[in-house]
Parts: sequence; structure tokens; C-alpha cells
Amino acid sequence: MPPLALLAAVTAIGFAALHMVVPVLPLLATVFDRGATEAQLVLTLYFIGIATGQLAYGPVSDRFGRRPVLLCGLGLFLGGTVLCAAAWSLPVLIFGRVIQALGGCSGLVLSRAIIRDVYDRDASARAIALVMMAMTLVPAVCPAVGAYVTEWFGWRAIFVLLGSFGGVALVLSAVLLRETHSGATPLDLGGLAVSHLTLARSGAFCFFALSSACSSASWFTFIASAPYLLSVGFHQPPSTYGAMILVPMAAYMVGNGAAARLGRRVRSHSLFVAGLLVSVGSGVLMVSWCAVAPSPWALFIPMALSSIGNGLSQPGAMASGLSVFPRIAGTASGVMGFSQMAVSALGTLALAPFPRDSVMAVVGVVFAAQLLALASGVAALRKPGATLQVVAETSGDC
Repeated sequence: MPPLALLAAVTAIGFAALHMVVPVLPLLATVFDRGATEAQLVLTLYFIGIATGQLAYGPVSDRFGRRPVLLCGLGLFLGGTVLCAAAWSLPVLIFGRVIQALGGCSGLVLSRAIIRDVYDRDASARAIALVMMAMTLVPAVCPAVGAYVTEWFGWRAIFVLLGSFGGVALVLSAVLLRETHSGATPLDLGGLAVSHLTLARSGAFCFFALSSACSSASWFTFIASAPYLLSVGFHQPPSTYGAMILVPMAAYMVGNGAAARLGRRVRSHSLFVAGLLVSVGSGVLMVSWCAVAPSPWALFIPMALSSIGNGLSQPGAMASGLSVFPRIAGTASGVMGFSQMAVSALGTLALAPFPRDSVMAVVGVVFAAQLLALASGVAALRKPGATLQVVAETSGDC
């Protein structure tokens, strides 16, 4: 069995690079003498880079194996991080972030595919929950680390730290990780098109992917906007965001821990629906609270409840989506990861017409994403034969 701690680490790299930079977005606009919208591209194009890269890693790993593709991705992440640390202008920094994202997303895709290689559907849901809970420790502290490292050593030190993390992960993966994928599938445009067409024709897969993507978008839209809301709307320093974001991050671990613990007794689909309902309830609370008395706590407390819901629902959504067609789990993982980041990028872009300190615009987009996640999840479970299809495909593969 592959070491889950290592899979958690390579999964965390992409998220660590994302979260560590978020608190200093307002500072980057000042340092490079650019507007807030241009500085936001450091995050938005990172989303797009992660989304695009995940489409390639899945099918390439189905053909050449998980291990060599993962090592190449980690090497690319390290190169992009070095470029970011040396960036002499905002466009160079943005370009380095795209390279960093294209490499970092390899861990997001391939850790899930590796788990699906060696576990059945329900066991993979538990393993994914454990990996996600463990790897959440890294991005949980990254906003605070990014804020304080910047205050003490400057913003470039963030990328020195990320490069060190990436280098260690690369070495450990080369030494400890064995190949888990057998029966390589041909890598050709025709086969790739057939794999994606197969996934696109599956209503169950599409709705599971959309539900997972909208849940992710509710979170990423929030973290992309919260630093500006705190600094502009509530006049707080970057370190305030770094401290307060620990609350929903810890709550996400609670949700993931509950999913892993209950996964042996409760069906993953039940936890999936329960998590979506918790998230929608938190959205109702956030909209109501912010409409009456907007404050940092009116944002972060409901978002913590939403994180518990996401922690419950995401493992089930991922495991169910990947189990529809286990033989192309790598491709399915890439498509689901692409959907998560692409919809998250759309969420951040949806806020572009509004002032950076518009609290109700942010909570409105977050709540809309939560509602769409619930609607998509219910639609996935109501598709004729969806559950039978998952069971049949899994039984034939394991």
C-alpha cells in the first residue's frame, strides 16, 4: 500500500502554494504598483493552471503510470516556485504561478488515482477522507505562515519556503513511492476523446463532479475575497486573516475526521448528502448574519460550519465519481479536479464587477455555489441506475 502520509503531502503542495500567498495579495498590488484586479490574477490564473493541468495528468498517468508522472509534476512545481521567488515584475510572478500550479496539481490528481488503484469504492472514500484530513493541516496553517513570514522576511520568503517543501516531497516520492497502476491504456487522441466522452455521457459522474466543484468554489471564492474584506472593509492587517482562517480550516478537519470515522458504518452517499445540507444551512446563516450585522465573525463562523459540511461531502463525491469507471480513474480524477478549479475561478471572476469590500456580493456568490452543489448532488443520486452502475463497475475491477 502507498504511504498515506506521503500522498497527503503531495496533495497538500498545490493547496499550500495557493493558501500561503492569499494573505499578501493586497501587498503585491502595492509592491508592483498595480491595481487589486491585476494582483488578483496571481490567484485566479493559479486556479486556471491547476484546472488545466489536471486534465493532462490523469490520462498521461493511465498510460505511463502514476509514479513517473508525479515526479515530473513535482519537478515542474519546484521550477515554477524558483521563478516566483526571483520575479522582478507582476507578469513574471503570474507566469511563475501558472508553472507552479501546473506542477502542483499533479499531487491532487494522482494521489486520488493511486488510492483508487488499491482500494474499492467505500474503502477509497475512507482513505481519501484520511488523506484530506491530514493534508488539511498544511493549508490550515499556510495563511498564517504566509502572513507572518511576509511581515518578518518579505514576500519572497514565501516561495523559498514552498520550494523547500516541494524539494522534500520530490525526494521522498522518488524514494518511497512504488507504481500502483497496472494495465496501461494507450495514450492517443482518439482514446483520450473516448475516455472524456464516456465520462461526459454519464449523468452520475457529471453531477458528482459538478457538486464537488461547486462545494470547492464556495470555499475558494471565500478565501480569495476574505483578505480584501478584512483589510478594506474592516481595516485589519494580513495577520488577522491568517489567524481567523484557522477556524474554518480546523472545522474542515472535523468534517473529514467524521467522514473517515463514520465511513465504516454509514454509506458514503448518506454522508455526502448530509454534508451538502450542512453547507447550505451555513449559507443561510451567513447571508442572514451579514445582512443584519456584518463583521469578520459573521463571515468566518458560518464558513466554519460550511467547512464541516464540505469535509463530510467531498470524500463521498470524489469516491463516487471515481468509481463510476474505475479503469479510467486517472482521467476521471483529472476531470473532477479541473471542474473544481475551473468553477472556483469562475466564482472569483463573478465578483470582479463589485467593490472589493462588498460583503453581500461575496456571501451571495458563496451561497449560490452551496445551493448548486446540493442540487447537483441530489441530481447525481437520482440518476436512473447510478448506484448500480458504480457497484457493477467496482466489482468488475477489484
